Formats: sequence, structure tokens, C-alpha cells
Amino acid sequence: MKKTICLLVGLCLFCMTGCSNDKKDQSISLSAAEQEAYLKQIDGVMDEFYWSYDKDSLTFRGGEVPEDNQDNALLFTASQDAGYSLKAVSGSQCIMAMAKLLHYNGDGAGELNCIFVNKQLVGIYYIGGYKDEPYSLRERNPFLANGNFTAYENWTGMNTQYREYSGNLPADGFVTKSSDSVAASIQNDRVELYRLWGNTISRLRTITPQGGLGAISAAYVETDDEEFLAVLMAEKTEKNAGEDALLTEKVVFYDSSSRSVSEISLESEGCAALASENGKLFVFTGQAMETYEMGEDGWQRTRREILRHRVTQCQITDLDGNGVMEYLMTDGMDLYVYQHLETGLLKLWSTHLGVESLYGSLYSGDLNGDGVKEIYICDATGTTIRYILTERGLRSSNEDIQYGQAIYPCDWNGDGIDDYWNIADGEDGRGSLFLSQTR
Repeated sequence: MKKTICLLVGLCLFCMTGCSNDKKDQSISLSAAEQEAYLKQIDGVMDEFYWSYDKDSLTFRGGEVPEDNQDNALLFTASQDAGYSLKAVSGSQCIMAMAKLLHYNGDGAGELNCIFVNKQLVGIYYIGGYKDEPYSLRERNPFLANGNFTAYENWTGMNTQYREYSGNLPADGFVTKSSDSVAASIQNDRVELYRLWGNTISRLRTITPQGGLGAISAAYVETDDEEFLAVLMAEKTEKNAGEDALLTEKVVFYDSSSRSVSEISLESEGCAALASENGKLFVFTGQAMETYEMGEDGWQRTRREILRHRVTQCQITDLDGNGVMEYLMTDGMDLYVYQHLETGLLKLWSTHLGVESLYGSLYSGDLNGDGVKEIYICDATGTTIRYILTERGLRSSNEDIQYGQAIYPCDWNGDGIDDYWNIADGEDGRGSLFLSQTR
């Protein structure tokens, strides 16, 4: 049975959402054929920009196209960016169609607004983000909350003040870095430690878990007295279908000489990733983040916060340099940005892919020297995706990244300027070290 479309009579309050409110209400009556004609146009533009919408929520109203003035500048710009200029029809009688806008994975994006004049689509945008502002259909991921960022990316390309050197680093990079630039990579259930010697990266030592356990994540934890490497250990078990599954058992702490000094027996199963900040260790299990802190009786769980997604990788960094840390997370499908407040985790932004698409570790680094860090993570092909911080959300910027190229930022030489490990071709996995020069 065909879904019923609700027809509403009246005007939109169109300063930010639609038709002008300085005219009398205009009743409209649409025949089944007219409804189909409007739906066909809406469906066409949704397919063009890879959006979906809830047809059960679709409503129609009558009124006028808003005036082309400063109050409606964002609205006009958003529609123009999608290829629909409203300037020529400003003030005209119109029909407005509104519905819940959806990402292809079903996540809500805001309210879709379509403007029709003489039965033709002349304007389109959506109201979304934490400010409920008009956005172009090209802008997929506005901020969900106010991150109070004090600076934004001014991306003009990679800094050219680097010198290229050889090195020895695994093709899939590293998962965590110490304060003195020792990087830990997980390879074949073991932890490989790497550092810079002169102008070359080479392996420092290997940590091999005992008792049939394998390493699946690691994080450096800096306490008042010492910095420890925390390693998440798991045992492989066999599922009914014959596939291997991981049963996480404990976190083991190693000192600077890679000696095991303490451990945590985990209270929850299914732990997948570690991260740390200010002496606190965060363990990601299922759809939750558990906090562990060192006390008189050793490491104890002090907090458990619920997420709406699992976490396979987490990196904690200050993107804009304002002293507030951002928690970058991925579940292998989407990228998320949080801040950790006293009241809990605040989600600032996310993608909405909903399919397995992101692989490997998360990295951040300022590789153009503008004082704002970019985010780097690889897709299924091993090619890096770079995300940059803008005033209306993060966006990808891959114009200078070639297929199969991987970029792993890290301040290897401790001069306070980010260097990076570069793999030009993902097939052979061979990379080069690019060290920054003093600016």
C-alpha cells in the first residue's frame, strides 16, 4: 500500500526554515499525480547527493520564497551550493516540502527543505547541526555539539620543510607513542617498539606475551612517577563456525625497560582498545568506555560511560591547541570526535557511513604548520584519509594523497614539530621518514 503523505495548510516561518510569514495562510490541495511529481523531483536530488529521507514525515505547506537579505544568507548559500539558486525567485509564491533527512545508514541529519515554484524544484537545503542552521546537501557532517574550538585548519598542502630518510617501520604503522617518542606497533600478537636513532627509525625491542595470550591494543600511561606501556591481552578461542574469536583477559603494564610490573584483571569481556590521559587508562569494551586509575590498592575501575557504538581504535589529542583534549574514535565504520567532560563524553562530530571502511590506527599531526592538527586514518585500500577541522564540521582533504599512500604523523625527533612516516605505495609497504627542519 502506498504511504500516505500528510498535507499541511499554512505558512512556514521562513527566516531559517522556509516561506515568509508576512502573508496570509495559503491552503493547498495536491492530487495524487501532483504528489508523485513532487516526490519524483525530491527522490532525484536525494539520489544525486546520496541522501535518504523519511517519506512518512513528508509535509507540504504554501507561502513565499524568502527575501534575498542578510538574515537568509546562509539559506541562499546552502541552496546555491547544491545547484539551486533562489535569487531569481525571491518573493515568489511557493510550495514547501519538508521531511526528516536521513543518512544512508539511517542516522538522522536534520530537516530537509525543498522549495517548488510552478511545480519545479528551485531550492533545497537542510536544517541541522547543533545550531539548527541551513546546510548544503554537500555538507554531510556538521558539528553535533559546540566544541568551543579556538582555531581551524588553514590547509594549503603539506609543509615542504622536510628531509627524507630511510627507516624500518611496519606498513600498518603504530598504535601509541611515549613521551620520549618510542612508538609501539602490534605485529603477530606481539608488541614491537621503535624509536629514532640518528635519522633512521629502527626496532628497539619486542614484547612477547606469555601464557598463550596475544596483544591486541596498547597505550602509554604517564603517572606522577613513571610512564608505563599498558598492553591489552586476549586469548583466541574458536567459535562454532570455526572462526577465531578474542576473549580479552587482562591489561599488563610494562616499565621503560619492558619489564612487567603490574596488571589488571578485566571485569568486562570483549575489550578491544586502550587509550590514556592524565594518568587515567581508558578501556573500551562493547559500547562503553571504562576508566581505571591508580590508587593505594593498585589500578581500580572508577567510571563506566556508555557509547552508542563500539571502539576499535582511540587517540586522544588537542586538535586546535586550546588545552582541551579531543577523543578520536573509530569502530571501523565511522570516525567520531568527542570531548570528555565532568558530565561525561560529549560527541562533537561523526561520519555516518555504517559500513566497514576504516582500518588501522588513528593519527593526528600538524603537517602544514598552521597550529591545527589534522586527523589521518586509512581506508580499506590502505590509502590515508585526511580530515581537517573547519568551522562547520570536519571534512576530508585528500587532493594530494595518491592511491595506496599512507601517512603516519609523529614527532620522532622531539623538537615539538610533527614528522611523518610515508608509504608511497601500499602494495610493497616500504616507507620513508620525513623529518621536519627547524622553522
